[in-house]
Amino acid sequence: MNFRLLPYPLNVYAQTLALEYGSAEHLHFGVFAAALDEAYPYAQQRAQDLLKELLISAPACVLEVGCGGGALARELAAQGYIATAMSGNAAEFESLIADTTQHVCADFQNYQPQQLFDIVVFQQSAQYLDPIILLEQAKACLREGGQLLIADEFLLDDSHREAEPLSLLGHFLQLAVRCGFHITHQQELGTLVAPGLARFHALLLKHEQALCDSLRLEARSVQQLAESLLSMQHKFTDARLGYTLLDLRRGPFVEYDPVFGNIHGFTTDEVCSLFESSFNGPFDVSVWHWKYGTGRGLAVSARVGGKLVGHYGGAPRDILYFGKPDMAVQICDVMVTPEHRSFAGRDTLFFKTAATFLEQHIGNAAQHLLGFGFPNKRVLQVAVRLGLYDVTDSFVEVHYPKVAHNTGDWELAEFDLDSPRSRMQVDALWLQMAAGLQDQIVGVRDWAYLHYRYRAHPLWPSGGYNCLALRRSSVNEPAAVLVLKKHDNAMLLMDIIGPVTEFPALLEVLIGFLARTDETLACRITKGQLDRISLGGCEVRDLEIDIPCNNWTHGPNAQTLAGAWWLTAGDMDFF
Repeated sequence: MNFRLLPYPLNVYAQTLALEYGSAEHLHFGVFAAALDEAYPYAQQRAQDLLKELLISAPACVLEVGCGGGALARELAAQGYIATAMSGNAAEFESLIADTTQHVCADFQNYQPQQLFDIVVFQQSAQYLDPIILLEQAKACLREGGQLLIADEFLLDDSHREAEPLSLLGHFLQLAVRCGFHITHQQELGTLVAPGLARFHALLLKHEQALCDSLRLEARSVQQLAESLLSMQHKFTDARLGYTLLDLRRGPFVEYDPVFGNIHGFTTDEVCSLFESSFNGPFDVSVWHWKYGTGRGLAVSARVGGKLVGHYGGAPRDILYFGKPDMAVQICDVMVTPEHRSFAGRDTLFFKTAATFLEQHIGNAAQHLLGFGFPNKRVLQVAVRLGLYDVTDSFVEVHYPKVAHNTGDWELAEFDLDSPRSRMQVDALWLQMAAGLQDQIVGVRDWAYLHYRYRAHPLWPSGGYNCLALRRSSVNEPAAVLVLKKHDNAMLLMDIIGPVTEFPALLEVLIGFLARTDETLACRITKGQLDRISLGGCEVRDLEIDIPCNNWTHGPNAQTLAGAWWLTAGDMDFF
């Protein structure tokens, strides 16, 4: 095999084994026994043998996905199995021996089997696939009662905040059950894998120069990989990570069981039909693409009988979480067709899509720490009862009296978000605002966000939003940038970016300018932030919109988040 053609870091692992032992039969971790001084290839073979012990007896039809050099497939073929080795990597595929195994070069997620298999095997290759796609595609490839065998790294502990690309084992198994699998065997081998990582760390440093020369790498690439192995070893030793053997069995074929997918699992036409049947209103394709297009969106979808019947979506947001950069997901477009619209319990389509979304995308170990949204009362009450959500705050609407405040030397003018200076000006104001909200949670409101949220919104060309700057006539730079929208006989403040301590004074000036044109000002804000924008004589109305948080996966609880979110009308996706 030409190791240079393998993706990093597999090319480094394979070449290291070849340099140390003369060949690289396996491209997976080793499982060490009591004799820790044994050669790494022996430990790799032990890992493979433990997997083989779980196999249904030959002659069974086996599909090995992500087959490396084909060692497992060749062993199985020699033992009487009908083995098919699959790789989406050309270098791996070229190494397969055609006279001992059937082989296919394909991506598993797009694979259309000509037959159903008895066994589908992933040996340290499952981690590279979306768990939803892996499980649903494996189900489609297996006969009833067929075996899905996985030996791979999983996250075991998500008790503290650290984004981790590996699936949390508990979430993966819950999803497997939702996808129609039964768990028949689970074995944790992490503590037996950990010693080998320290061993491999030493081998990388030993062969560093040869690896750099043969694979055309910089020394830092090898050193970083060695360091990552030591970090991984500590996580295995501390039981944050595990190396787990799983034997899952495909349940019976049920015609109307849901089939789950992700954001790529449906067309715009399909979601249009689902949207209109769910909300009894028109679907705006331009708003949908603005919200989810070019890789921005996340979703869990569900089909029944081939028809798209459920969607649970979200739009990622950069946030400051008590002063620290992090990410959140704004939940939106939760849809279920009328014939499947039951919220009664945990066997409903709503619960299954919601729980799967939260497990995949929100929590301590996910890319996004928090979730928030604006569900209707009925959905929120059901979600709280099912343990999915909790409540952190509520939305209020503030109406300010029409008072001709003295505007003095202030100026209110249109703010051009496309001007060359606008980026610097908005970003400077956002830094001031962020400094005033260090003890709160706030979505980032820099120029990039403001331009996307308003200037790129399909409503912008029709004049739906007014972006304005407040400045003193003697000062070139704005004191605040504001976005307004006409709503219910008032000008609704969608966003304000500037120093938080000056918001009351700035709002008085804005009210003074609006009074000249007989306009009044309204503002929507989370109740916990009301004091920051209150003025004498204002009227506060409860909108009866509660702000939920994730309560299903491990992450900050409702008590930690209570009253801490700075959210305004601009954060509400349906505006």
